[in-house]
Amino acid sequence: MKYLFYSLALSMVMITADAQRPPERRHRPNEHSEHNDDKKGPGRPSKANIEMFKTKFITDQLALTSQEAEAFWPVYNEYKNGMRAIYKEKKENEIELQEAILTVRKKLASALKPILKSDIRINDALKVEKEFLKKAKNEMSRRREGPPPPKRD
Repeated sequence: MKYLFYSLALSMVMITADAQRPPERRHRPNEHSEHNDDKKGPGRPSKANIEMFKTKFITDQLALTSQEAEAFWPVYNEYKNGMRAIYKEKKENEIELQEAILTVRKKLASALKPILKSDIRINDALKVEKEFLKKAKNEMSRRREGPPPPKRD
């Protein structure tokens, strides 16, 4: 009898706690669900749209001319493919992973030298992806109406 009472009391607490959540948070699809890709909500950009925004953001941030952009994007895409391969191959050994990343970034910098012609612009090209990811993360937080994530130093 005691267990039945505790079970009933726990059920009531859980129901009451769920009723206290704001309406926009109730029945929210699980973000880690395997079927989440099929449930794109309104205003949720597709992967192609994100890539388009990223291309525009990088082009604008680096102030690429049309000739520079023609030469820049194949080099940048090769860099991205190299980074994907590194993460797949070396994800177990952190030191090897960081060394491989540094090697690929140095290779990118030397390949961009004839295109961007300035060390400052090359440095900006190496930073711009992090800036895009930070901006995208803040935008996603803003759209969820939650506070932005705390700054990490």
